[in-house]
Amino acid sequence: MASNSASQILAITKTAPYSKPRASGFLQSRKPYLNLCCLSQKFSNDNALFCLPNSKSFLLAKELEERNSNNHSPTLREICQDHVPGNVLRRLEEVGYLVPTDVQREALPVLFSGNDCILHAQTGSGKTLTYLLLIYSQINPKKSAVQALIVVPTRELGMQITKVARMLAAARHMDPELEQKSYTVMALLDGGMLRRHKSWLKAEPPAIVVATIGSLSQLLEKQIFKLDSLRVLVVDEVDFLFKSSKQVSSLRKLLTSYSSCNNRQTVFASASILQHRRFIHDCIQQKWTKGDVVHVHVNRIMPMPACLYHRFVVRKF
Repeated sequence: MASNSASQILAITKTAPYSKPRASGFLQSRKPYLNLCCLSQKFSNDNALFCLPNSKSFLLAKELEERNSNNHSPTLREICQDHVPGNVLRRLEEVGYLVPTDVQREALPVLFSGNDCILHAQTGSGKTLTYLLLIYSQINPKKSAVQALIVVPTRELGMQITKVARMLAAARHMDPELEQKSYTVMALLDGGMLRRHKSWLKAEPPAIVVATIGSLSQLLEKQIFKLDSLRVLVVDEVDFLFKSSKQVSSLRKLLTSYSSCNNRQTVFASASILQHRRFIHDCIQQKWTKGDVVHVHVNRIMPMPACLYHRFVVRKF
């Protein structure tokens, strides 16, 4: 090969034929459920809803159908402008959040309507910002009480969510009266900071708390703070928490004993929820959520092919 020539290897990946996977072993839906997945083609090709057959749910389905039939794709501001404070929306635009993701476009109207919701979407799809926008639409910065609680399985995830929540909390109010009272976000994660946070919780409770279930249960059992004023409860990576034998009992107690689903809006978020129909049934039967809970499933992962053929082409230039 000449010195002025080179070889470039181009990888060509070809999907091998594979048999169609068998139907999954999800439990059959039990009455009084209505499976709206059969109507999902009217909304889009990559999302589906599952909810109860009440008038509110049918109105949501109709609204989604009408919105998706329209060629105009709403911006994040257009979706949130009647619900989220203007200073938070300006902060969103400052950091570059202009166009909603699929999960934000589908879930935010459901959340703003007051429904409990199960956000079922892949990692990186925008679930965190989705439920944070709901939280900022509900909390009152003038009120000194815990109004929103985000439960996470790990310290690392809690730190990521806290960073985004504080980024939004840095938004400045145009109203001089509210400028003196900003949104406060506290991270109750496993570590040596819990002692310092105890005095802060008693003196001036934050509006938003991000906590691991272990740290949260410890403080609730000691009555360091209460959830009487809780407006929004979010459980992120809910499938992981329910699989953990050490955490599931504390989570169940949080969902039913320390606060009532009738007094709050509950959001479960996860990238993978196996047997989601059974999970929705349990949410309602165990009173983890209200009966109008809506399952928003977007960007469903397609099955992987059985095998891949790799072929290489050597190109001389």
